[in-house]
Amino acid sequence: MTQQILAGPILRRTTQNRVCVWLATAEKMQLRLTVTGSDKKRLGLGGMDALNPEGIQLGDRLYVHLLQARPDDAENGYPLDSLLYYRIDKISEGTRSSLFSKEELQRIVYGSHPLPSFFIPDKLKNLLHGSCRKPHGRSAAGDALSLGHQLLHETCDDLQRRPPILLLTGDQIYADDVAISLAAVLRQQAVALTGRPEQLPQIGNPAQIPLHGRKHALKQRQSGISSGEAQNHLLSFGEYAAMYLYVFGNLPGWEPVWQRDALQSLGIDPAEEDALKDAWVEQTPYLESFHRTLPDIRRLLANIATYMMFDDHDVTDDWNITHSWYDDVRQSPLGRRVISNALAACWAFQSWGNDPDNFHKDMVWSIQQQRIDQGDDPAVAERYDLYTWKHRGWGYSIPTVPPFIAVDSRTQRQYDDYSLPAQLLDRYALDWLRLEWSKLVSDARLPADTWPVLIAATPVLGFQPIEKLQESALRLVKYVIQKYAKRYLFFLGWFEGPLNRALVNTLDIESWSANDRGYKALFDALQTRMKLPGCLFLSGDVHYAYTATGEFHCLGETFTCAQLTSSALSNMPGEHNQKLLEKVGKKLPRGKLGVRLAWKQRDRWRSESTLHPPEGSQQTIHAEGNIGLVQFADGSPVTHQLLTGHGKRSYRLNLRPIRRRT
Repeated sequence: MTQQILAGPILRRTTQNRVCVWLATAEKMQLRLTVTGSDKKRLGLGGMDALNPEGIQLGDRLYVHLLQARPDDAENGYPLDSLLYYRIDKISEGTRSSLFSKEELQRIVYGSHPLPSFFIPDKLKNLLHGSCRKPHGRSAAGDALSLGHQLLHETCDDLQRRPPILLLTGDQIYADDVAISLAAVLRQQAVALTGRPEQLPQIGNPAQIPLHGRKHALKQRQSGISSGEAQNHLLSFGEYAAMYLYVFGNLPGWEPVWQRDALQSLGIDPAEEDALKDAWVEQTPYLESFHRTLPDIRRLLANIATYMMFDDHDVTDDWNITHSWYDDVRQSPLGRRVISNALAACWAFQSWGNDPDNFHKDMVWSIQQQRIDQGDDPAVAERYDLYTWKHRGWGYSIPTVPPFIAVDSRTQRQYDDYSLPAQLLDRYALDWLRLEWSKLVSDARLPADTWPVLIAATPVLGFQPIEKLQESALRLVKYVIQKYAKRYLFFLGWFEGPLNRALVNTLDIESWSANDRGYKALFDALQTRMKLPGCLFLSGDVHYAYTATGEFHCLGETFTCAQLTSSALSNMPGEHNQKLLEKVGKKLPRGKLGVRLAWKQRDRWRSESTLHPPEGSQQTIHAEGNIGLVQFADGSPVTHQLLTGHGKRSYRLNLRPIRRRT
């Protein structure tokens, strides 16, 4: 990779009427994207928009580009089910030359193909999905995203087996939980990218905080940020940007500081020396394993249409978990700016490529102005905070067969109580969901009984033993305080809110079913408003994987659905928790179909779900590093496979779009 290219190319939104390719460079460049067929004939051409022809500047040495090539044949669009290639050229002084040398191309192509390749399916046959990719996350087989690379390497010439789409469903980075060895290089590269130390409210230059000392600094300044692993929390925009550049493909010279002695020489809080030693010993082997796979990840992302949806760790743990959390962080100048920086980075490195039309030029301009502002103008900063916090266009849809809708369940929540779990989608988000479906359903290729795929970071059909435990803990606190403590010591009632908040944060209670109103509102939208024949939920987040089917019963009708969960790419639960999960999962099934897990009776409705074991096994929950492979036939999912370092686990799906009276 040349020093001018910081990351990419990454193939992003890819449809019949548009192909998008993202990359980051260290200098401004005028680039052209050309799409060709296997016969090398040009099929489409494009570049950046007219307002930013040389890239959007986000730092002295950081420019991001989203090149968009429309088809030459606007009426028919790009051909379907045909191998296509793309080339990126640099235009300088009227001449055009390839951005990549032959040697560099060999690092981003598969097999004997001359250029990065892809195809646009008529009907989807395969897709990859995964979540939770922590660089130093516990993993038995390294970064499971590299298993996607292996699959593409094996199937690059076989369009029947080659996945055309990769869905990353949350936690593409871990901003709040950063390995000490990686934090050391990120804070250095952040300044190199942006050109100067970023001045944050209340703390100034974050690089002045000693390594492993940021958790204390955030608490001392009442930032409201509540992550329990915030010792090296990303704070500045440059740090967030540097993390994305690192996980997208390993820049030359961007090596973590592997030696503990070298780390200590960079400045350690004396009170943290023992904690740092323990962290270094625990983190280093997993970080080394992750680091070795980065060139493979870069190759994969260059050759498969990649869509992303953020979750809490892309910003900070517990992000918007309760109304009180939101208010505490929003009212803190430091907390507010950290979230703004995270969201600006989410736009630049994740969400922009999902659907460029979702981001108004004023929002993009506000981010760019903040990044190049040398005078720390308060008006520029306030506009930056407002646009990032209040933007509502993070969700997107993909017009495939079957179609996909990715919902933003982080920034569009509805809070019914100050300290209790929220509805994950407010009424405006549910209306947006209906509008997206109305656009997608007009596709003449869609059969009438098509199940759309809803991408939700958190599983809609959750693992009920855990969710029931969380719900019971909240009810117990409420019962004790309201029925007993208030009777004898009235002032203890004041602690109900703080206790609920502490419990919600500690147990990470933010499942869909944790708020009955929100859970029912989602199914009302799917069943009654959108009149879907059924729905397939695709999720991650939970650090284990499973396949489930479910039914939602309301007003005499039954709505059928299924849940495919793949997590984590690189962040397995601790050994004790892993064994406990697998033990519970093994004991749950009864017979061939598993066990009924949940009955929720509220206002004449109930929800049921069933876990399914893979073929040849009785184990329903798998807490190992994995990436999911979904296989379709005639637009319907037929198999869900978990690709792991120990082989494949295959679930057969027999999903019938049924709406019946009960």
